[in-house]
Amino acid sequence: MMAFFELIFYSLNEAIGVDAIKMHDIGGSMVIHTFGAYFGLAVSTFFDGKETKKNKNIGSVYNSNLIAAVGTIFLFCFWPSFNGALATGDF
Repeated sequence: MMAFFELIFYSLNEAIGVDAIKMHDIGGSMVIHTFGAYFGLAVSTFFDGKETKKNKNIGSVYNSNLIAAVGTIFLFCFWPSFNGALATGDF
């Protein structure tokens, strides 16, 4: 069921981004990864159970949070240049 809605929402997202806004996405990687990130956050928020919040054994660790934050900042800073390197030509 989730895959069905994912395909519908991804197609809608790509139609808006590439066709309506005329966004240049070389190879399609920015559209799919951005959609996957936000769709994953939405699904995990939707399926978050109340039993999980009550369990004391489930939690985060400072080191893993720090590594995730550094990786996120690195991708935020350098990801557009990774994809932009292929954009040679007149659009």
